[in-house]
Amino acid sequence: MSFPILKHYFNQTIATRFLKMLLFVDIIFIVGHLVIVTLFNSEPNTLLLDAEDLGFPELFQYLKYISVIAFSTYIVFSKKKYSYLPFIGLFTVLLLDDVFQIHSKASYIFAYRLKLHAVFGLKAIIYGQLLYVALLGSIGSIFFLLFYRRGSCSTKKIFKDIFILFVLFLFFGVGIDIVHQLFTNTPKIGSLLTILEEGGEMVSLSVLAWYFLFLTFTFDKKISQKN
Repeated sequence: MSFPILKHYFNQTIATRFLKMLLFVDIIFIVGHLVIVTLFNSEPNTLLLDAEDLGFPELFQYLKYISVIAFSTYIVFSKKKYSYLPFIGLFTVLLLDDVFQIHSKASYIFAYRLKLHAVFGLKAIIYGQLLYVALLGSIGSIFFLLFYRRGSCSTKKIFKDIFILFVLFLFFGVGIDIVHQLFTNTPKIGSLLTILEEGGEMVSLSVLAWYFLFLTFTFDKKISQKN
């Protein structure tokens, strides 16, 4: 991708400022996590990236999910871009999954019902989590493919952009999480992977939220040019 094409994504001043604000808060939470773990023995817990209870970083993640849902809803119903309807469902599911920890509960159910066992150093619960992700991914892929195939060339390009960003989000949220399970008994590596997993998930979700805001301004601009 050439620089002029990449620069196009940052030609919306408000969207770019929104991204900077999100990333600034992300960095504060990441640095704060490091400081608290290093100097204050993990207290207060609510400021940690992996807080045992509901922490401020997690609440910030919820706000990003809600932002994406709001931007998607605006695009679909206000701009009548019905091809983007699946994204409302996707990020609503992700929000509910995070709030109620559905993936953890489903992983235990899969592991217990299917009598999964630990293999290659990975706990049975991890295989349950992979099955849960694969099941949701399969259902979601079929649903998204229907809208993708009916979309215009520009819509398909945007779907591909979102897909790349979403894969990056899953890389940290699922991929690094699995690697993390291999080092639960190695505190130093585990701490590093916590920052990589949680911090990477925060940053990638910030970029997704920015991209959907960018799309709202893009569609507004196109409509105003037509008028």
